Amino acid sequence: MTETLKSLLHDDADGVDFAAPDLDAITRTGDRRRRTRRGFALLGTAALVAATAGGVVLATGDDGGDRRTPVATDPLPTDQVTWVTGDRLHTPTSSVDLGHEVRSYVRTSAGFAFVATGGAVFSFVDGTITEVGSTSAKAARLVGDTDGSRVGWVDASDGAPVFVVHDLATGETRTLEGETSAGMGELADEDDPAYFAALDGDDAWWRDARGLVRTDLGSGEATVVDADQSNGFGLLAVEDGLTVTDGGDAGTRVGGLTLPQVYGSAGALSPDGTWVSVDADEPSVFATADGTRVSFDLPGFATGYEFLDDETVVMIAQARESDPVQLLTCVVPAGTCTVAVPDLGSWDDLSAAGLALPVGEPAAD
Repeated sequence: MTETLKSLLHDDADGVDFAAPDLDAITRTGDRRRRTRRGFALLGTAALVAATAGGVVLATGDDGGDRRTPVATDPLPTDQVTWVTGDRLHTPTSSVDLGHEVRSYVRTSAGFAFVATGGAVFSFVDGTITEVGSTSAKAARLVGDTDGSRVGWVDASDGAPVFVVHDLATGETRTLEGETSAGMGELADEDDPAYFAALDGDDAWWRDARGLVRTDLGSGEATVVDADQSNGFGLLAVEDGLTVTDGGDAGTRVGGLTLPQVYGSAGALSPDGTWVSVDADEPSVFATADGTRVSFDLPGFATGYEFLDDETVVMIAQARESDPVQLLTCVVPAGTCTVAVPDLGSWDDLSAAGLALPVGEPAAD
């Protein structure tokens, strides 16, 4: 999550301006390198209900938000703008009651997966919600492959953390043993976390006691990619083997290319790997071939957090302090944007309610 966005969510929004961040100061204090990539799963608002009137409703009731039994409903396409507030999954034209308060969620080509407030992991596929596992209620991190059907998480319920991969298309769940050291936990704010970084086709990327590891899900063969990775947050995104990593003071690395003075705690790659969006306080989308930056005429705050297809990046934005927060769909390389959701409410609304975006991270606690 960007430093300005953290301020907007946790402080009085009326007192925040959108001046460019002091990157030198961020580097000096080490804030950028210590950020935990709980980035884009932001916060939600009751005002979203007005933007999604006419949606499909599941079972209702209230026993703490994590125990209701939802009923089946029509399938919800995944290749569109979505967000969650509380227990409802929204699109610009509808909403679905998931039956559980949601901490984080991801989308795949086959459906959605989410972590409920108690740490249970659920799938939402073809209109059916099924419990498929559990993870840390505090960290609540999921990874998903938007090109495929797999999702993944860390489960330490039996002691040492293990890496779990679930296929939303087949219903198969696999538990993969990494190499964990004594005291290694599954929480993002621990000193030595087991961290599931990404799923990319048949590869699972995680951090265990060996460092950053890539595991072939077909053969089970594991390759240590970076033995020196000191924590679980260095890999920001991966697509077809192309990695986006934290390059330290040098900037962000995209494969063998370095984007100088580009510092982000999360990133997103287009499905074809042509474009990368790095979280920042203004749109930071670059061509992965040569680092050319895409120009967007967007005032105020805006940051891209996912690609719907090879040319469409989704952004959360606010033009002026008095304006509502919006979701935009922007075309690259043209840099043109369309308002997908015109009114998410104010930052105060968002801070009070609890919105999750499909990036597998909960709101900052």
